[in-house]
Amino acid sequence: MNIAVFTDTYTPQVNGVTTSILIFQRELERLGHTVYIFCPTYGGREGLDSPRVFRFYSIPYRSEKMHEQRIALPLSRGIWKFPKLKIDIVHYHVPHYMGAYALLLAWIFKKPTIHTYHTLFVKYTHYVNIRPSLAVRFVKWISRVFCNHTDLILAPSQEMKRELLSYGVHKPIEVLPTGIDLPQLPDPTHLQTLRKDFPLDKKLLIFVGRFAREKNIPLLFDVLKILEHKGIPCHLLLVGDGPDRKRIEEEILERKIARSTTITGYIPRSDVFSLLACADLFLFPSETETQGLVLLEAMAVGVPVVAADAMGAGEVLRDGRGGVAVPATPQAFADAAFKLLTDPVLYREKQRSAKEKATEWSSKTLTQRLVTVYKATIEGYRIRRYPPKGSI
Repeated sequence: MNIAVFTDTYTPQVNGVTTSILIFQRELERLGHTVYIFCPTYGGREGLDSPRVFRFYSIPYRSEKMHEQRIALPLSRGIWKFPKLKIDIVHYHVPHYMGAYALLLAWIFKKPTIHTYHTLFVKYTHYVNIRPSLAVRFVKWISRVFCNHTDLILAPSQEMKRELLSYGVHKPIEVLPTGIDLPQLPDPTHLQTLRKDFPLDKKLLIFVGRFAREKNIPLLFDVLKILEHKGIPCHLLLVGDGPDRKRIEEEILERKIARSTTITGYIPRSDVFSLLACADLFLFPSETETQGLVLLEAMAVGVPVVAADAMGAGEVLRDGRGGVAVPATPQAFADAAFKLLTDPVLYREKQRSAKEKATEWSSKTLTQRLVTVYKATIEGYRIRRYPPKGSI
């Protein structure tokens, strides 16, 4: 198949949507399919692209809160190349500028469309300077419009599917999460050396993700204090970066926990897995995750998880394998962490079930499912457009 992927976020941006696209792109190409990427420029930071990546000239948002996002303009050789690529299906990933171009080109050239609704946008309205109630109404309206002009919507979790149905989406919705790369476990000697970078007399708690308001990172500072009062000294490792980094660094200083906290900034994914493997627990307080890929990556290296019982993260942990989902409060997180860190039998069971569960979410398995969805959507579109003779 020739697959056209339209997205408002791609390399060099680092986030869950980009990760999902890159994983599926690699696995689809491994299976012999051709994937064309249509995405924005990033002010010259995008580096050397593959010939199958078509960049649309873009400009940044004026708002400081939105500085990572781009306004993609319909200026790209990809528009003129599109008819020659013999595209079988158009798959867009954000209901924004690139999503609009995807629907327009698919309509002009009569191609079936799929949309993966990755992000719970109603939880991100603080990024725009509009009254919150109006922003939420607009997000639901624009989401409904995009989805109802698409042949099939993919939701990364059942929770997201229910959310879209509540917006009034009436097109078919299937649940298909992104798979994860099952990592090779790092060399034990390397891990021992790496672990010495952090206090050996403290438990190592780790968070991996974007530093942004919706990730709820300050909750972990309270957890650190509560565990210390319970007699469990811990060191908190924050892996990532983002628009909220300065505020988080200031809060660490204000709370006087700088000696118990380390921020790494963005690091290569291979190094992320090594740091995860060093940790005793993975903590994830975000209530906006539609899937929770990073939870599964922690589980893949045998690290038990404590996460907020919301959206995709809560769904991943609903059966209790690999960790626990709790309310997004400092006390609930601290109580769950304390129980895991003080009960060796329970901890080992969560380690075992974490690795077991991660194997069920492999990228290879879920890409095969995506291929099946593509084929069914293409066939369904063909039948609707060219019904068999004699059919009503």
